[in-house]
Amino acid sequence: MPDEVVEDTGAPVVPSVKITVRPNGSLRVEGLIQLVDTNGNEWDLTGLPAISLCRCGLSAKRPFCDGSHKREGWKCEASPIPVEPVVQQPTT
Repeated sequence: MPDEVVEDTGAPVVPSVKITVRPNGSLRVEGLIQLVDTNGNEWDLTGLPAISLCRCGLSAKRPFCDGSHKREGWKCEASPIPVEPVVQQPTT
């Protein structure tokens, strides 16, 4: 397979973000992160290469995880579920 040629557009290269769903726990977010609320206010994440976001709704420090899921026994397994391919029907 020949090497793929990619044109340099001059756009900045943005590192990828990795989000790990922890069993019965938080969402661990690693990479270049910008976290903004509904009003456009941005959290200062300076010096944080990773954060853990609450997904149980019990944290007193939302949107960040404070470990409340462990104390409360919150359970939620999450894994990708294989999805059947969707066949689009032609419009008539």
